Amino acid sequence: MRLKHSFIIGLLLAASALALRALPQEDKAKGTKKEEPYTLQVDVDLVNLAVAVAGPSGNFLTDLKKENFTVFEDKVEQKITNFAAVDAPFAVALVLDTSGSTEGRLARIQDEAIHFVGQIHPDDEVMVISFDDEVHLETDFTSNRRAIERAIKRTRTGQSTQLYEAVYLALEEKLKKKRERKAMVLFTDGVDTSSPTASAKETIEAAKEMDTLIFPIFFDTSRDMHRLSRGGPFPGGGGNPRFPVPGRVPVDPRSPRQRGDEEMEIQRGRGYLHDLAEATGGTLYAADGLDSLGGAFGKIATELRSLYNLGYISTNQKKDGKFRKLTVKVDRPDAVVKAKKGYYSRKK
Repeated sequence: MRLKHSFIIGLLLAASALALRALPQEDKAKGTKKEEPYTLQVDVDLVNLAVAVAGPSGNFLTDLKKENFTVFEDKVEQKITNFAAVDAPFAVALVLDTSGSTEGRLARIQDEAIHFVGQIHPDDEVMVISFDDEVHLETDFTSNRRAIERAIKRTRTGQSTQLYEAVYLALEEKLKKKRERKAMVLFTDGVDTSSPTASAKETIEAAKEMDTLIFPIFFDTSRDMHRLSRGGPFPGGGGNPRFPVPGRVPVDPRSPRQRGDEEMEIQRGRGYLHDLAEATGGTLYAADGLDSLGGAFGKIATELRSLYNLGYISTNQKKDGKFRKLTVKVDRPDAVVKAKKGYYSRKK
């Protein structure tokens, strides 16, 4: 398995509690069909769509019913069989980059993450993962807000960045097993430096195959790279500044090629986060500093509280692995619908 030691330890600690309630949950799921309108039953080829609808003013519409929606797959209308209103619970994976770029700023990042958890629906379960040199499972899924807060406060700054490994593990080892509506909130600059096995392509492919919305927060660290290259500290502390010599203008020691490479790396990271959001129907938010981080978290919390879930069994039963284009319409004038653009069918 791909799990790091710290991730394994977290899983083992959670296993005993999960085992005690696993059987009752299974029995309940089998015996009470009315409680399963939003469960993700991919084993029967149910296509699931998370949909947000905004009115002309830009505010989300949260009072719609199943009858207000129409779904088309490759221009063929589909029968909506499953519907969840905006208050149906989510399983939320909160994945935090705690690599060297967070030095001196982690306390503020933790505070904003805790505030975000307080903004989402109280029935939502949250899992906390941090990543630096390794991937750390800080807490498994729980609705206990105090436990989540303690888990966030346990995060510590490391050095390198196992971004792809963290995304892959969150998707394949944890979210894949959840039957609730699923979302990942990913805070990072998008730059991976040390994932030993997972790749960008692998994580995007895994995201495409899973009913998990991904909401990345792109934290722009390009200024930090420039500041450190000139001997300055990270904002808020850290770093080893070089004192300027009187009468001499500080010179960036990087070559033009090095500066260009670093800027390209940041842009590639942002592009990767855009692709994750695009593939899953999520939204990429940007924070160019700590002061805008809370706003990004707040927008995600608002969107999560405004999402409907639609499910249908496709009339096209071919398992050819081809892309199916999706269109969702609502019977409200001037409404704007946001949903993923399509999906790949299963392949035999």
